[in-house]
Amino acid sequence: MSQSGKAINITRDAIIDATLKLLLNHPSDAISMLKIANSAGVSRRTVFNQFATKEALFEEALGAIWDRIGINEITSSFGALDDPYATLTRIGQAITAFWLNGSSIAVARMVIRERITFPQLTANYLNRGKRPVTRTIIRYLEALVEKGKIDIANPDLAARQFIGMINEPLVFIQILGADEVHTPEHVTTVVDEAVKIFFLRYPLRR
Repeated sequence: MSQSGKAINITRDAIIDATLKLLLNHPSDAISMLKIANSAGVSRRTVFNQFATKEALFEEALGAIWDRIGINEITSSFGALDDPYATLTRIGQAITAFWLNGSSIAVARMVIRERITFPQLTANYLNRGKRPVTRTIIRYLEALVEKGKIDIANPDLAARQFIGMINEPLVFIQILGADEVHTPEHVTTVVDEAVKIFFLRYPLRR
């Protein structure tokens, strides 16, 4: 990548980071492109050169949050279909890391807060991240079925069951506003138990 291309990416990342910080601390209708520019340390013209509208910038910022989860890289990695137990464990670990490290829970709380005044923000949050991540896990389970590794009549339901076994004990209450601290040992136990329970319900074929 050229030096100019790297500079553009750095600027774009700075604008997205500034947007997320502002969204976490201010109502969306109180955030202007000028305020975003000032927070990112760039000109208003630079922001508009990268993003045509505030709504497009908000959508990109929410998408950037979900890019961190890396589920697609896990399910498409070499050997992912050969060792479903290890792969599902990695998926569970990625889910917990996404929610418990960084600002993901704070962003989810913000989306809930904004859903009345800015419903499109909620739609973007779901369409740019939550739904694609779930679909990726569903496709992985479908691929296991196709390869004859497992028998799952409803991969959509199975994927959501697995996600729920992780999010319910670790994430859900926090999204609603209650602060919790989970030890690394507890997080590991939650993931391990979710994987064990999943394969008790959907045994691997030998």
